[in-house]
Amino acid sequence: MKLVFTNNISFWRANMPRPKGQTLTEKDIVDTAIALLEREGESALGVNRVARELSIQPPSIYNHIAGNGALRFAVSIEGYRRASEFVMQRVSGIEEPTLALKVAAHAQRDFAKAHPNLYSVTTTTPFRLDQPESTHLLTAEIEFYAGLLKPFDLSTDDIVHTIRILQASIHGFIQAEQVGLFVLSQSIDESFERLINILLNGFVQQQMNHRRGSKHKSDH
Repeated sequence: MKLVFTNNISFWRANMPRPKGQTLTEKDIVDTAIALLEREGESALGVNRVARELSIQPPSIYNHIAGNGALRFAVSIEGYRRASEFVMQRVSGIEEPTLALKVAAHAQRDFAKAHPNLYSVTTTTPFRLDQPESTHLLTAEIEFYAGLLKPFDLSTDDIVHTIRILQASIHGFIQAEQVGLFVLSQSIDESFERLINILLNGFVQQQMNHRRGSKHKSDH
């Protein structure tokens, strides 16, 4: 009789029963889904694949997450939380506002490079304002950037517009980089640096125009 051995860890994991008494949580499911996403790509982001990785039956996941759409949403929320935490840690302790914004932009790009699949899912899954997780993260992001933009003396509406401009510009660059659109020999890092400088110079100019406008009104 010929014995065949395998060192495929995924095979053994998928065929080993989950230890009795080990309670499954939504965090277990999401963390496993992210690990699979990072390793295998978006095709692995499904209830059946996650269940197989956890050595459980799919109905056990449905007790926590409704289906593939809900799983993707939960992964995107966790991805957003991890990305935000990564950026905030990089910016922590930096008091000069333009430097802090520049560091935040580079941190976002670095996160996308380190976790391309997670970043892709996170940035292509819309926020749902009927979900507390979404509103909490969105509020936290606005508060974070409002703090960085405070020295620019912007109104609440201007802060929201500025965040949109900043995020759309950075994400557009990252997305183009990820799909390989930058094929010429010039430095991609230099292009990104110039993009951020153009954005920041625009914010500074906006601040100066606002102050001139306020002074003009006070003089009259």
